[in-house]
Amino acid sequence: MLQHLNAAEVKYLIYHVSQQVKLKTNGKEENAKRGLFVSNNNQSLILTSLSEVMLVQNDGKSILLNKPGTYTYIQIKTLFKNKKPNSVTSAFFSYVFEKFLDGDSDDEKQKVSASVYRGKRAMFNPGDSSFILSFPITLKWIPEQKNIPYKISYTINNHSYDTIIRGKTFLTLPENLLKTNKAFLLKWVAVPSDSKQLSPPVFSYIIPAKSDVEIIKKQLAEINFIYSKRKEVLRVMQKDLFERWLELYQLN
Repeated sequence: MLQHLNAAEVKYLIYHVSQQVKLKTNGKEENAKRGLFVSNNNQSLILTSLSEVMLVQNDGKSILLNKPGTYTYIQIKTLFKNKKPNSVTSAFFSYVFEKFLDGDSDDEKQKVSASVYRGKRAMFNPGDSSFILSFPITLKWIPEQKNIPYKISYTINNHSYDTIIRGKTFLTLPENLLKTNKAFLLKWVAVPSDSKQLSPPVFSYIIPAKSDVEIIKKQLAEINFIYSKRKEVLRVMQKDLFERWLELYQLN
C-alpha cells in the first residue's frame, strides 16, 4: 500500500531528466536525476535551455517541465493541483512512485548484470523488455561474422531450450509452447556456437494472458501517442510498464 502523504508531506518523484537540470536544496545545487524527490519548500528545480524533467505524484499524476527557469516547490505543487489524472498511465506511475519511495530501484542491479558480459550482443529484434502481443514469435540476431552457427538459448517460464542455427539469422518459436490463456516470461540469448563467454545478457519479453492483451495495447498506444516525440521518456515508460506487468503476473 502507498504511504499516506498529507498536504505538508507531498513528494514529487523525479522520473526522467534530459539535458542539465539542477535540484536546489537549502541553497545547495546537485544534478537532478531519476529517483530523487522534490519534497519541501526549501527545494526547487532549475532548468536550462533544452532541458526537461518529468515529475510524478503518488496518485499517478505526472507533469513535464521543459521551459528554462526555476520551479519552486510551491509552483510545482500548483501545477499538479491543476493537472487531471490519466486513467491509462496513472496506475503504473503510482507503481513507479511507490518503488522509489521504498528505495526499491533496479538501476544498480541492471548496471551489475550488464557489466558481466564484455562481448558484443547479437540480439536485436524484438527489443528487450517489451511485450509480444501476436504470433508467430520470431527472434532475430546479427552475427559477428557471416556463415557461423549460433547457439540460441531461450527459457519460457523457467523451462529451458537450446538449438544450433546454421545459415539463418532468425528462429521462429514453436507456437504450441506459448498458446494458452496464461502469461509467459520469455528470455533468450544468441551467441556463436563455439563461444566460451559466460553469462551473456538476455532479452526478456512478456507474452500476456489473452484477457490482458487489449488493456496492454491501450496502455502502449496511450504512452506512444503522448510521448512519441520524446524517445528517451517513452522508452523509460515502456520499461516501467513492463516491470509493472512482471509484478502483476509474479514473473519477476
